[in-house]
Amino acid sequence: MKMYLLARRFGAVAMSFALAACTTTPAEFNKKPSAVSKAALCKTVFETQDPQFQVQLVAELNRRGMSIPECQQMVLQQRQAAAVMVGLALVGTAAAICANGNCGGGGYTPYRRYPGNCYSYYDRAADGSLCGNRSAMSRPGGWQ
Repeated sequence: MKMYLLARRFGAVAMSFALAACTTTPAEFNKKPSAVSKAALCKTVFETQDPQFQVQLVAELNRRGMSIPECQQMVLQQRQAAAVMVGLALVGTAAAICANGNCGGGGYTPYRRYPGNCYSYYDRAADGSLCGNRSAMSRPGGWQ
């Protein structure tokens, strides 16, 4: 259970970083336009509803030598990276659940619940010897 919770926390943090990808506000931008990253400028250009702010952002991008198609490509790559991060978080969570023994699949169910070492003929006893005819499945009625 501990591994499962750890995987969930990791997934939440990873998604937060990936999906919180930078944008900027007019106040932050006007304070120091050169301090705003290209990624934040590009993402904000496509997300802002303020046409005047959008013009300022495009002017700053042009000053930095970036075009709108380059911005579109950068935002697309960021979204793809975010999708990969979410996928990795999901795979990590699934791996943690499986590591915790909740995968399902695998062997015969009663074998997992058998209280001793010798469920089947091929198991090993506590002393390391082969169980053979001492196994639960070798006895009439099994182990139940």
